Amino acid sequence: MKKLVLAGVGVGTAAFVISDVVNREMSPVGETISRFVNTGAGWLVPLGLVAIAVAAAALTVAVARTGTSRAGTWLLGLWSAGLLLAAIFPADPPGQWDNPSVSESVHGFSAWVAFAAFTAAGVVLTRAWPKDAPLTGATYVLVSGMILFVVTLVDVMVARSLPPVVGLTERVAIAACLGWMALAAVRLPRTGR
Repeated sequence: MKKLVLAGVGVGTAAFVISDVVNREMSPVGETISRFVNTGAGWLVPLGLVAIAVAAAALTVAVARTGTSRAGTWLLGLWSAGLLLAAIFPADPPGQWDNPSVSESVHGFSAWVAFAAFTAAGVVLTRAWPKDAPLTGATYVLVSGMILFVVTLVDVMVARSLPPVVGLTERVAIAACLGWMALAAVRLPRTGR
């Protein structure tokens, strides 16, 4: 399972980075990764989401096998399912926050559930594996990254008072998620019962 998790994280990371590099129509600082589905190489976004969903499913199975935390296992499963739904239902083009399509609504709701579930899973599983200092540090980074992303996303959707950096903060949050997944996959044999 460890190799599948790491491969999925690697493919997802590569897909998102390549998408940012080749799609010059949008700014990775100001636009979320999901919006890049509306560009010339938009197929990279669902590819990355599916790869990470597969990695998340593999991590879910690995954690379930340890018997460490039923809640953590379910939360990881929600992360995986949310990512898969977000891949199936693409985001709208930029600037349509006030009038979202059905696909955008499903995508956005799935992404919110996935991010919330993963953040909670990170906290729950870190508490279940309390002697793992690197994973504890990664969880602090994960929670901090998610808080930063949520603040900038809510601002873009409601107030628009901050500089438009929601794309950057989302990438930081996703990097924290992927880093946590990779670290958990590598350290799981030592932390599980």
